[in-house]
Amino acid sequence: MAMTRWTRRAVALAGLVAVGPAWAQEAALSEAATQPAKGRVTWRESLRFTRYELSDRTVDEVVVNTRLTLGLNGKLSAVLDMPLVNRDDSLDGSRDANGVGDLRLGVKWRFWQDDRGAIETKRLAAFGGLRLPTGTDGMSSGGVDPYVGLVYTMVHGRHGVNAAVRYTLTTDGDASPLAAGYGGDDLLTLETSYLYRLSPSAYTADTEGSLYAALESFVDYETNGDAEWRLAPGLLWEARRWAAELNVILPVARSVDERARTDWGFAAGVRVLF
Repeated sequence: MAMTRWTRRAVALAGLVAVGPAWAQEAALSEAATQPAKGRVTWRESLRFTRYELSDRTVDEVVVNTRLTLGLNGKLSAVLDMPLVNRDDSLDGSRDANGVGDLRLGVKWRFWQDDRGAIETKRLAAFGGLRLPTGTDGMSSGGVDPYVGLVYTMVHGRHGVNAAVRYTLTTDGDASPLAAGYGGDDLLTLETSYLYRLSPSAYTADTEGSLYAALESFVDYETNGDAEWRLAPGLLWEARRWAAELNVILPVARSVDERARTDWGFAAGVRVLF
């Protein structure tokens, strides 16, 4: 007997609940209008490698970041980022360094949500917080830097889209920054991501996880005129209580004079919902 429309919707809903109630096509590196439910915690451990180019040398940086996200209620969450940093300078071994990076404390408020079906949703969230000068010398902006942003998320069947804008007010700044937003200038960041569910083609009650192809885009513009655009293609696996992600980071266009330029990089991570 053919499935009725309502039966198909019920099966799709059961599959969605079984696969990813916490993140629902949340990209690896860019912001999304998602958060854990009230009282739940998401632990996210990520490793990111970036090779930076300067005029006379390269610097390889590895950042291991621990992110804890606590659902305060159905619409509000709190976020803590705790990075560890290691740098390898090609010019002089005495420039090599490792230590802690700047802590980030933030909140996210999903103020609008429109669910049209089991796997059809649109959401808007505002977020903001502080970057604190807890980093080791040379790995910190040196100031208490507030940031604010807005993010839109849409899931339509096998497709997912996220788009975010973020503004960081830099109150101090490193004299020789590697990354955008760590000098003495403010930073405007535009983030977009597109995810396509490769498997399964349709959810069933037996679905254990979903595999996505992802393409993320990042544009950094600093108030000194430096600008850089990067793309990050990747893969994402989402299950009910955990997810794994892998991305390659590639520069597309750049006009940078006051800091290092991104050569290439990659990122890998895992998320667990408690």
